[in-house]
Amino acid sequence: MMLQLDPRLIEDLVGKDLIAFGTGGLGKIMIPYLAQEPDIKLHGVTNSRVTAVDAGIFLNTGLPIRSLDTWSKLLPDATVLLCVISDNEPAAYDACQKAGFHKILFYPMDLLDMLQVIYNPYRIPTASSALCAMCQANELRDIHQAAFAEFKGCHRGRTVAVVATGPSLNHYTQGKGVPHIGVNSSYLKEGLKLDYCFMRHYCMEWCERLKEYSFIKFFARNEWMEQNHEADRFPEYLIEENQGRRFFTGEPSRDIQADITYYPLMGYYSIIFQALHFALYTRPKRLLLVGCDCSMNGHYDGAEQNSFADNHLISIWIKGYKALKLFSEQHYPDMEIISVNPVGLKGLFHDMYTESYLDAHPELDRETCEIFDPKAFESQ
Repeated sequence: MMLQLDPRLIEDLVGKDLIAFGTGGLGKIMIPYLAQEPDIKLHGVTNSRVTAVDAGIFLNTGLPIRSLDTWSKLLPDATVLLCVISDNEPAAYDACQKAGFHKILFYPMDLLDMLQVIYNPYRIPTASSALCAMCQANELRDIHQAAFAEFKGCHRGRTVAVVATGPSLNHYTQGKGVPHIGVNSSYLKEGLKLDYCFMRHYCMEWCERLKEYSFIKFFARNEWMEQNHEADRFPEYLIEENQGRRFFTGEPSRDIQADITYYPLMGYYSIIFQALHFALYTRPKRLLLVGCDCSMNGHYDGAEQNSFADNHLISIWIKGYKALKLFSEQHYPDMEIISVNPVGLKGLFHDMYTESYLDAHPELDRETCEIFDPKAFESQ
């Protein structure tokens, strides 16, 4: 019997000649489903260890397993679909490029989320795991009640800015009286004063300076992280000395709920979405997106980003912003979202540009660009 899911889960794969890369646990979940889907043209399977022209059939899918070099000769214009865990993605991506493939995609995370809920023969629920899930639900409720309940509607009728760390932040001037919600290292930006900051990654360079700042600090619980990412969890002493508040994220699920005192904050694999979700909860009249470049063009301080996953991450982020837009239009139609100096988000929200940004980007037509004046948004 064929398993049928929402066709939107595979819309990015339809119409492409696909070769699946990855035969581990993730591949064993993803590939059998794609093999039975009539709208998917999946020709076969490979991984970094296969060297044979014909290494047999993958599980009971009927799909041949061949080496990367063999597939590159047979289907040089095919798209390789990476079905490997995040730790192995850079190496897999490089291997596919070296084999001559120019079209490389990452597995649809939404599809994997759904398949893991429906059927995952490699993860057997136990009494202890069920108990842990119940304990975590209680922990989430208590933590979020303590962290967020007092802020419900606290900025009603005002302008609120959410500040990410893209290079466009360097062209932003802060307006007086506007609450600012930052993420990660944005608090280190010279001349920027935050009211709140959401921290997702434990970085000693950032965190050892946190206690010098008096804004309200939120630390990700990072409950979704795999065991080998334990080093990214925030140590208890750091949260204590900063009088920090904890929060749960929605990874890997990306549901958005109105009451964040009972549900995790939205995911989409970026800390910006947790900050935005919190901002909605405060009920502003206008929401400014600052430094939200939604691109791989680095950070405001010149730090670079890993580029191997450009299309993968950016496509997820775009979906996150679109989900945020739909959610806000349905639940908060009286709120306006303004994208200041948009890059990857151009055209999605109300776009406005600073004079400084336009000076640095002569390719933009000033005549068609609306100017952002921070004084127009200042609280009286």
